[in-house]
Amino acid sequence: MNRIALSSVILFPLVIFFVMQYRLSSGDTPYILFGIIFLLLLGYIVADLLAISQKAYSFIKTTLLFFVVVVVLGSGFYSSMVVRHQTAPVYGVHDIILQQEAAIRYFIHGKNPYKETYFGTPMQAWHYSDTEVNPALYHFVMEPVYLVFPLPFYIISNHTLGYFDSREVLWLLFGILLVTAYFVPKEGENKRLLITLLAFNPAMLGYTLEGRSDIFAYAFLFVGFFLLQKKKLFWSGIPIALSFATKQSTWLFVPLYFLFIFQYALREKKTMWERGMVFIKNISSFLLVAAICIVPFYLWDSKSFLASTVYYLSGNVEHSYPISGYGFGMVLNQLGFIKDVHMYYPFQLWQLGIGLPVLLLLSWYFWKKPTVSKLIVCYGLFLFVFWYFARYFNNSHVGYLSLVFITAYLWPDEEKKITVGKGL
Repeated sequence: MNRIALSSVILFPLVIFFVMQYRLSSGDTPYILFGIIFLLLLGYIVADLLAISQKAYSFIKTTLLFFVVVVVLGSGFYSSMVVRHQTAPVYGVHDIILQQEAAIRYFIHGKNPYKETYFGTPMQAWHYSDTEVNPALYHFVMEPVYLVFPLPFYIISNHTLGYFDSREVLWLLFGILLVTAYFVPKEGENKRLLITLLAFNPAMLGYTLEGRSDIFAYAFLFVGFFLLQKKKLFWSGIPIALSFATKQSTWLFVPLYFLFIFQYALREKKTMWERGMVFIKNISSFLLVAAICIVPFYLWDSKSFLASTVYYLSGNVEHSYPISGYGFGMVLNQLGFIKDVHMYYPFQLWQLGIGLPVLLLLSWYFWKKPTVSKLIVCYGLFLFVFWYFARYFNNSHVGYLSLVFITAYLWPDEEKKITVGKGL
Protein backbone atom coordinates (compact mmCIF):
# COMPACT_ATOMS: atom_id res chain seq x y z
CA MET A 1 0.00 0.00 0.00
CA ASN A 2 1.34 3.44 -0.91
CA ARG A 3 1.76 6.22 1.60
CA ILE A 4 -0.78 9.05 1.72
CA ALA A 5 0.67 12.15 0.08
CA LEU A 6 1.33 15.34 2.04
CA SER A 7 -0.92 17.29 -0.32
CA SER A 8 -3.82 15.01 0.65
CA VAL A 9 -3.15 15.43 4.36
CA ILE A 10 -3.06 19.23 4.03
CA LEU A 11 -6.03 19.59 1.68
CA PHE A 12 -8.45 17.70 3.93
CA PRO A 13 -8.33 19.92 7.06
CA LEU A 14 -8.11 23.15 5.06
CA VAL A 15 -11.23 22.31 3.04
CA ILE A 16 -13.11 21.07 6.10
CA PHE A 17 -12.26 24.27 7.95
CA PHE A 18 -13.64 26.35 5.10
CA VAL A 19 -16.90 24.42 4.60
CA MET A 20 -17.58 24.44 8.34
CA GLN A 21 -16.87 28.17 8.76
CA TYR A 22 -18.40 29.76 5.64
CA ARG A 23 -21.72 29.41 3.86
CA LEU A 24 -21.75 27.43 0.61
CA SER A 25 -25.25 28.38 -0.47
CA SER A 26 -27.52 31.42 -0.41
CA GLY A 27 -29.87 29.38 1.77
CA ASP A 28 -29.37 26.18 3.71
CA THR A 29 -26.47 24.28 2.19
CA PRO A 30 -27.81 21.18 0.40
CA TYR A 31 -26.48 18.01 1.99
CA ILE A 32 -25.81 16.66 -1.48
CA LEU A 33 -23.20 19.43 -1.84
CA PHE A 34 -21.50 18.27 1.35
CA GLY A 35 -21.65 14.75 -0.06
CA ILE A 36 -19.97 15.81 -3.29
CA ILE A 37 -17.21 17.60 -1.39
CA PHE A 38 -16.61 14.64 0.92
CA LEU A 39 -16.57 12.27 -2.06
CA LEU A 40 -13.96 14.40 -3.82
CA LEU A 41 -11.81 14.48 -0.68
CA LEU A 42 -12.17 10.72 -0.28
CA GLY A 43 -11.16 10.14 -3.88
CA TYR A 44 -8.20 12.46 -3.46
CA ILE A 45 -6.88 10.32 -0.61
CA VAL A 46 -7.76 6.94 -2.16
CA ALA A 47 -5.86 7.90 -5.32
CA ASP A 48 -2.66 7.80 -3.26
CA LEU A 49 -3.23 4.12 -2.58
CA LEU A 50 -3.89 2.98 -6.15
CA ALA A 51 -1.31 0.90 -7.99
CA ILE A 52 -1.34 2.95 -11.20
CA SER A 53 1.21 4.67 -13.39
CA GLN A 54 2.68 7.98 -12.33
CA LYS A 55 1.06 9.69 -15.32
CA ALA A 56 -2.40 8.37 -14.47
CA TYR A 57 -1.89 9.19 -10.79
CA SER A 58 -0.88 12.76 -11.53
CA PHE A 59 -3.86 13.25 -13.86
CA ILE A 60 -6.36 11.89 -11.34
CA LYS A 61 -4.94 13.89 -8.43
CA THR A 62 -4.76 17.17 -10.33
CA THR A 63 -8.25 16.74 -11.79
CA LEU A 64 -9.73 16.00 -8.37
CA LEU A 65 -7.90 18.94 -6.83
CA PHE A 66 -9.26 21.41 -9.35
CA PHE A 67 -12.75 19.97 -8.87
CA VAL A 68 -12.38 20.55 -5.12
CA VAL A 69 -11.27 24.13 -5.72
CA VAL A 70 -14.09 24.89 -8.14
CA VAL A 71 -16.84 23.24 -6.08
CA VAL A 72 -15.78 24.50 -2.65
CA LEU A 73 -14.54 27.99 -3.45
CA GLY A 74 -17.00 28.46 -6.28
CA SER A 75 -19.89 27.69 -3.93
CA GLY A 76 -18.52 29.91 -1.20
CA PHE A 77 -17.72 32.85 -3.42
CA TYR A 78 -20.93 32.69 -5.44
CA SER A 79 -23.18 32.37 -2.41
CA SER A 80 -21.50 35.31 -0.66
CA MET A 81 -22.17 37.48 -3.70
CA VAL A 82 -25.82 36.38 -4.00
CA VAL A 83 -26.54 36.81 -0.28
CA ARG A 84 -25.03 40.28 -0.33
CA HIS A 85 -27.23 41.24 -3.28
CA GLN A 86 -30.29 39.87 -1.47
CA THR A 87 -29.47 41.51 1.87
CA ALA A 88 -27.65 44.85 1.66
CA PRO A 89 -24.68 46.41 -0.19
CA VAL A 90 -22.59 46.38 2.99
CA TYR A 91 -23.35 42.77 3.94
CA GLY A 92 -20.34 40.47 4.20
CA VAL A 93 -17.82 42.69 2.43
CA HIS A 94 -14.85 44.81 3.39
CA ASP A 95 -15.14 48.56 2.93
CA ILE A 96 -12.56 48.52 0.12
CA ILE A 97 -15.12 46.72 -2.07
CA LEU A 98 -17.72 49.40 -1.38
CA GLN A 99 -15.20 52.10 -2.12
CA GLN A 100 -14.03 50.43 -5.32
CA GLU A 101 -17.59 50.19 -6.61
CA ALA A 102 -18.31 53.81 -5.71
CA ALA A 103 -15.02 54.94 -7.28
CA ILE A 104 -15.92 53.16 -10.52
CA ARG A 105 -19.26 54.97 -10.60
CA TYR A 106 -17.50 58.29 -9.98
CA PHE A 107 -15.06 57.60 -12.79
CA ILE A 108 -17.78 56.62 -15.28
CA HIS A 109 -19.55 59.90 -14.55
CA GLY A 110 -16.39 61.92 -15.10
CA LYS A 111 -15.56 62.54 -11.45
CA ASN A 112 -12.08 62.06 -10.03
CA PRO A 113 -12.23 59.20 -7.47
CA TYR A 114 -9.11 60.55 -5.75
CA LYS A 115 -10.69 63.95 -5.21
CA GLU A 116 -14.22 62.95 -4.22
CA THR A 117 -15.30 61.91 -0.75
CA TYR A 118 -17.40 58.79 -0.20
CA PHE A 119 -20.13 60.18 2.00
CA GLY A 120 -23.53 59.41 0.56
CA THR A 121 -22.34 56.10 -0.91
CA PRO A 122 -22.98 52.63 0.58
CA MET A 123 -19.53 52.87 2.10
CA GLN A 124 -20.82 55.39 4.63
CA ALA A 125 -23.18 52.73 6.02
CA TRP A 126 -20.34 50.23 6.53
CA HIS A 127 -19.64 49.81 10.23
CA TYR A 128 -16.18 51.18 10.99
CA SER A 129 -16.58 52.27 14.59
CA ASP A 130 -19.28 53.17 17.09
CA THR A 131 -17.56 56.47 17.87
CA GLU A 132 -15.32 57.43 14.93
CA VAL A 133 -15.80 58.29 11.27
CA ASN A 134 -14.12 55.99 8.77
CA PRO A 135 -11.14 58.02 7.41
CA ALA A 136 -11.37 56.11 4.12
CA LEU A 137 -14.50 58.14 3.37
CA TYR A 138 -12.13 61.00 2.54
CA HIS A 139 -9.57 59.10 0.42
CA PHE A 140 -9.47 56.39 -2.27
CA VAL A 141 -6.25 54.67 -1.24
CA MET A 142 -5.86 52.16 -4.08
CA GLU A 143 -3.84 52.69 -7.24
CA PRO A 144 -5.48 53.22 -10.68
CA VAL A 145 -5.45 49.62 -11.97
CA TYR A 146 -7.73 48.67 -9.09
CA LEU A 147 -10.15 51.26 -10.45
CA VAL A 148 -9.80 50.81 -14.21
CA PHE A 149 -9.32 47.04 -14.64
CA PRO A 150 -12.86 46.14 -13.43
CA LEU A 151 -14.60 48.55 -15.84
CA PRO A 152 -15.48 45.94 -18.53
CA PHE A 153 -16.78 43.60 -15.82
CA TYR A 154 -18.84 46.42 -14.34
CA ILE A 155 -20.56 47.05 -17.68
CA ILE A 156 -21.08 43.39 -18.58
CA SER A 157 -22.28 42.36 -15.13
CA ASN A 158 -24.80 45.18 -14.86
CA HIS A 159 -26.22 44.30 -18.26
CA THR A 160 -26.42 40.56 -17.55
CA LEU A 161 -26.91 40.08 -13.80
CA GLY A 162 -28.45 43.48 -13.16
CA TYR A 163 -25.83 44.34 -10.54
CA PHE A 164 -22.08 44.36 -10.06
CA ASP A 165 -20.02 42.94 -7.22
CA SER A 166 -16.35 43.91 -7.39
CA ARG A 167 -15.37 40.51 -6.08
CA GLU A 168 -16.22 39.07 -9.50
CA VAL A 169 -12.93 40.52 -10.74
CA LEU A 170 -11.07 39.47 -7.61
CA TRP A 171 -12.19 35.87 -8.00
CA LEU A 172 -11.26 35.81 -11.69
CA LEU A 173 -7.75 36.94 -10.78
CA PHE A 174 -7.68 34.34 -8.00
CA GLY A 175 -8.43 31.70 -10.62
CA ILE A 176 -5.66 33.00 -12.87
CA LEU A 177 -3.28 32.83 -9.90
CA LEU A 178 -4.14 29.18 -9.23
CA VAL A 179 -3.93 28.13 -12.88
CA THR A 180 -0.55 29.84 -13.23
CA ALA A 181 0.62 28.11 -10.04
CA TYR A 182 0.04 24.74 -11.70
CA PHE A 183 2.74 25.48 -14.27
CA VAL A 184 5.40 26.60 -11.78
CA PRO A 185 6.76 23.56 -9.89
CA LYS A 186 8.08 20.73 -12.04
CA GLU A 187 7.22 17.93 -9.63
CA GLY A 188 3.54 16.98 -9.42
CA GLU A 189 3.31 16.84 -5.63
CA ASN A 190 4.73 20.35 -5.34
CA LYS A 191 2.22 21.55 -7.94
CA ARG A 192 -0.63 20.25 -5.84
CA LEU A 193 0.85 21.60 -2.62
CA LEU A 194 1.25 25.07 -4.11
CA ILE A 195 -2.30 25.15 -5.47
CA THR A 196 -3.72 23.83 -2.19
CA LEU A 197 -1.88 26.31 0.02
CA LEU A 198 -2.63 29.28 -2.22
CA ALA A 199 -6.30 28.35 -2.62
CA PHE A 200 -7.17 27.36 0.96
CA ASN A 201 -4.64 29.33 2.99
CA PRO A 202 -6.59 30.00 6.21
CA ALA A 203 -4.50 33.11 6.90
CA MET A 204 -5.81 34.72 3.70
CA LEU A 205 -8.95 33.01 2.40
CA GLY A 206 -11.43 34.73 4.71
CA TYR A 207 -10.08 38.14 3.72
CA THR A 208 -10.34 37.20 0.05
CA LEU A 209 -13.94 36.11 0.56
CA GLU A 210 -14.87 39.52 1.96
CA GLY A 211 -13.08 41.21 -0.92
CA ARG A 212 -9.79 42.60 0.38
CA SER A 213 -7.47 43.63 -2.41
CA ASP A 214 -4.36 41.53 -1.71
CA ILE A 215 -5.12 38.75 -4.21
CA PHE A 216 -5.98 41.40 -6.81
CA ALA A 217 -2.39 42.68 -6.72
CA TYR A 218 -0.71 39.35 -6.01
CA ALA A 219 -2.22 37.60 -9.04
CA PHE A 220 -0.49 40.07 -11.36
CA LEU A 221 2.74 39.81 -9.39
CA PHE A 222 2.64 36.01 -9.46
CA VAL A 223 2.30 36.02 -13.25
CA GLY A 224 5.36 38.29 -13.27
CA PHE A 225 7.28 35.73 -11.19
CA PHE A 226 6.25 33.05 -13.68
CA LEU A 227 7.47 35.04 -16.68
CA LEU A 228 10.79 35.71 -14.95
CA GLN A 229 11.10 31.97 -14.41
CA LYS A 230 10.42 31.38 -18.11
CA LYS A 231 13.21 33.81 -19.08
CA LYS A 232 10.74 36.41 -20.38
CA LEU A 233 12.37 39.32 -18.62
CA PHE A 234 10.88 42.01 -20.82
CA TRP A 235 7.34 40.62 -20.71
CA SER A 236 7.48 40.08 -16.96
CA GLY A 237 7.48 43.85 -16.54
CA ILE A 238 3.87 44.13 -17.75
CA PRO A 239 2.09 42.16 -14.99
CA ILE A 240 4.56 43.46 -12.40
CA ALA A 241 3.70 47.02 -13.44
CA LEU A 242 -0.02 46.21 -13.21
CA SER A 243 0.54 44.96 -9.68
CA PHE A 244 2.61 48.05 -8.87
CA ALA A 245 -0.23 50.24 -10.12
CA THR A 246 -2.78 48.29 -8.07
CA LYS A 247 -1.54 48.25 -4.49
CA GLN A 248 1.31 49.81 -2.52
CA SER A 249 2.47 46.45 -1.17
CA THR A 250 4.14 45.78 -4.54
CA TRP A 251 6.23 48.95 -4.42
CA LEU A 252 8.75 47.19 -2.15
CA PHE A 253 9.32 44.56 -4.84
CA VAL A 254 10.52 47.04 -7.46
CA PRO A 255 14.09 47.75 -6.19
CA LEU A 256 14.73 44.01 -5.87
CA TYR A 257 13.22 43.40 -9.30
CA PHE A 258 15.43 46.06 -10.89
CA LEU A 259 18.48 44.62 -9.17
CA PHE A 260 17.52 41.15 -10.39
CA ILE A 261 17.33 42.36 -14.01
CA PHE A 262 20.57 44.35 -13.64
CA GLN A 263 22.48 41.34 -12.31
CA TYR A 264 21.72 39.33 -15.41
CA ALA A 265 22.67 42.24 -17.64
CA LEU A 266 26.07 42.34 -15.96
CA ARG A 267 26.66 38.66 -16.67
CA GLU A 268 25.61 38.57 -20.31
CA LYS A 269 27.27 41.52 -22.02
CA LYS A 270 30.86 42.71 -22.32
CA THR A 271 30.71 46.49 -22.43
CA MET A 272 28.99 48.76 -19.93
CA TRP A 273 27.01 50.37 -22.77
CA GLU A 274 25.61 46.99 -23.86
CA ARG A 275 24.81 46.05 -20.29
CA GLY A 276 23.03 49.35 -19.76
CA MET A 277 20.99 48.97 -22.93
CA VAL A 278 19.93 45.43 -22.02
CA PHE A 279 18.91 46.57 -18.55
CA ILE A 280 16.90 49.51 -19.89
CA LYS A 281 15.27 47.35 -22.54
CA ASN A 282 14.12 44.74 -20.04
CA ILE A 283 12.67 47.24 -17.55
CA SER A 284 11.14 49.47 -20.22
CA SER A 285 7.92 47.43 -20.28
CA PHE A 286 7.50 47.98 -16.55
CA LEU A 287 8.20 51.71 -16.78
CA LEU A 288 5.89 52.20 -19.76
CA VAL A 289 2.92 50.27 -18.37
CA ALA A 290 3.26 51.80 -14.90
CA ALA A 291 3.40 55.28 -16.44
CA ILE A 292 0.34 54.64 -18.64
CA CYS A 293 -1.63 53.49 -15.60
CA ILE A 294 -0.56 56.13 -13.08
CA VAL A 295 0.43 59.35 -14.86
CA PRO A 296 -3.04 60.28 -16.22
CA PHE A 297 -4.53 60.19 -12.72
CA TYR A 298 -1.57 62.06 -11.31
CA LEU A 299 -1.97 64.80 -13.93
CA TRP A 300 -5.73 64.91 -13.40
CA ASP A 301 -5.17 66.15 -9.84
CA SER A 302 -1.72 65.50 -8.44
CA LYS A 303 -2.51 66.89 -5.00
CA SER A 304 -5.54 64.65 -4.49
CA PHE A 305 -3.79 61.63 -5.97
CA LEU A 306 -0.79 61.90 -3.64
CA ALA A 307 -2.97 62.72 -0.65
CA SER A 308 -5.02 59.54 -1.15
CA THR A 309 -2.35 57.04 -2.21
CA VAL A 310 0.68 58.24 -0.20
CA TYR A 311 0.01 60.84 2.49
CA TYR A 312 -3.16 59.17 3.77
CA LEU A 313 -1.15 56.06 4.69
CA SER A 314 1.77 57.95 6.23
CA GLY A 315 -0.30 60.22 8.47
CA ASN A 316 0.37 63.44 6.56
CA VAL A 317 -3.22 64.54 5.89
CA GLU A 318 -6.01 65.61 8.18
CA HIS A 319 -7.97 62.37 7.87
CA SER A 320 -5.12 59.85 7.85
CA TYR A 321 -5.20 56.11 8.32
CA PRO A 322 -4.79 55.52 12.07
CA ILE A 323 -1.88 53.70 13.68
CA SER A 324 -3.26 50.18 13.92
CA GLY A 325 -2.70 46.46 13.72
CA TYR A 326 0.07 44.41 15.29
CA GLY A 327 3.20 46.36 14.43
CA PHE A 328 5.73 48.61 16.12
CA GLY A 329 3.31 51.54 16.16
CA MET A 330 0.99 49.71 18.53
CA VAL A 331 3.97 48.80 20.72
CA LEU A 332 4.81 52.50 20.99
CA ASN A 333 1.16 53.28 21.69
CA GLN A 334 0.94 50.66 24.43
CA LEU A 335 4.16 51.93 26.02
CA GLY A 336 2.83 55.48 26.02
CA PHE A 337 5.21 57.01 23.46
CA ILE A 338 2.30 57.59 21.09
CA LYS A 339 -0.70 58.99 22.94
CA ASP A 340 -3.15 59.22 20.05
CA VAL A 341 -3.30 56.68 17.19
CA HIS A 342 -4.53 59.45 14.87
CA MET A 343 -1.48 61.65 15.35
CA TYR A 344 1.44 61.92 12.97
CA TYR A 345 4.54 59.91 13.86
CA PRO A 346 7.70 59.65 11.68
CA PHE A 347 7.64 55.91 11.05
CA GLN A 348 9.71 56.63 7.94
CA LEU A 349 12.76 57.06 10.16
CA TRP A 350 12.39 53.51 11.48
CA GLN A 351 11.67 52.16 8.01
CA LEU A 352 14.77 53.81 6.58
CA GLY A 353 17.01 53.08 9.54
CA ILE A 354 16.09 49.40 9.69
CA GLY A 355 14.58 48.69 6.27
CA LEU A 356 17.47 50.05 4.21
CA PRO A 357 20.13 47.84 5.89
CA VAL A 358 17.77 44.88 5.48
CA LEU A 359 17.39 45.68 1.78
CA LEU A 360 21.17 45.84 1.37
CA LEU A 361 21.64 42.51 3.15
CA LEU A 362 18.95 40.87 1.02
CA SER A 363 20.51 42.28 -2.14
CA TRP A 364 23.86 40.82 -1.11
CA TYR A 365 22.14 37.48 -0.39
CA PHE A 366 21.18 36.87 -4.01
CA TRP A 367 23.84 38.94 -5.75
CA LYS A 368 26.12 36.06 -6.72
CA LYS A 369 23.40 33.64 -7.79
CA PRO A 370 20.09 35.38 -8.43
CA THR A 371 17.08 33.09 -8.72
CA VAL A 372 13.38 33.79 -8.77
CA SER A 373 12.85 31.83 -5.55
CA LYS A 374 15.45 33.99 -3.79
CA LEU A 375 13.87 37.11 -5.24
CA ILE A 376 10.45 36.15 -3.86
CA VAL A 377 11.68 35.35 -0.35
CA CYS A 378 13.73 38.57 -0.25
CA TYR A 379 10.64 40.55 -1.25
CA GLY A 380 8.67 38.88 1.53
CA LEU A 381 11.32 39.60 4.16
CA PHE A 382 11.78 43.22 3.08
CA LEU A 383 8.02 43.80 3.05
CA PHE A 384 7.70 42.13 6.46
CA VAL A 385 10.23 44.49 8.05
CA PHE A 386 8.86 47.55 6.24
CA TRP A 387 5.27 46.80 7.23
CA TYR A 388 6.12 46.04 10.85
CA PHE A 389 7.63 49.52 11.22
CA ALA A 390 4.88 51.19 9.19
CA ARG A 391 1.94 53.14 10.53
CA TYR A 392 -0.23 50.05 10.21
CA PHE A 393 0.40 46.29 10.11
CA ASN A 394 -2.97 44.65 9.88
CA ASN A 395 -4.29 41.09 9.79
CA SER A 396 -4.58 40.85 6.02
CA HIS A 397 -0.98 42.04 5.68
CA VAL A 398 0.19 39.05 7.71
CA GLY A 399 -1.98 36.86 5.49
CA TYR A 400 -0.43 38.37 2.37
CA LEU A 401 3.06 37.65 3.69
CA SER A 402 2.06 34.02 4.15
CA LEU A 403 1.20 33.85 0.43
CA VAL A 404 4.62 35.22 -0.47
CA PHE A 405 6.49 32.76 1.74
CA ILE A 406 4.40 29.80 0.53
CA THR A 407 5.26 30.80 -3.03
CA ALA A 408 8.97 31.14 -2.23
CA TYR A 409 9.13 27.76 -0.49
CA LEU A 410 7.52 25.82 -3.33
CA TRP A 411 9.16 27.73 -6.17
CA PRO A 412 11.64 25.51 -8.06
CA ASP A 413 15.24 25.97 -6.92
CA GLU A 414 16.98 24.89 -10.12
CA GLU A 415 16.71 27.39 -12.93
CA LYS A 416 18.23 27.46 -16.35
CA LYS A 417 20.63 30.24 -17.14
CA ILE A 418 18.76 33.29 -18.36
CA THR A 419 20.16 35.04 -21.39
CA VAL A 420 19.20 38.65 -20.87
CA GLY A 421 19.93 39.56 -24.45
CA LYS A 422 17.09 37.20 -25.40
CA GLY A 423 14.73 38.52 -22.75
CA LEU A 424 12.29 39.68 -25.38
